Amino acid sequence: MTVVLEYTESIIAPVIMHAIWNCVGAIIIGCVSLADDYPHLLNISLNGSNILSGGSCKIEGSVVVLIINILLICLLLLRSKRSRKSNSVTEKSI
Repeated sequence: MTVVLEYTESIIAPVIMHAIWNCVGAIIIGCVSLADDYPHLLNISLNGSNILSGGSCKIEGSVVVLIINILLICLLLLRSKRSRKSNSVTEKSI
């Protein structure tokens, strides 16, 4: 979320991202670890390898989520570099 904050230069985007993550993952699906007293609409049982399912940390501890996060961070960093390059070229031409 720090990368999103740096990319958008606004606190609103990471706050909205975190709220969506909590609402969809925890309250609707029930597979993000929040406090035990949070209600959820669906009760999903994650079985299989702890590496893939996240184990007791649920999907937040999953390798799949880790890989998706790394890919999204790389994408945002590349876009940020490109926008900075285009801004510096524009400033030089002025």
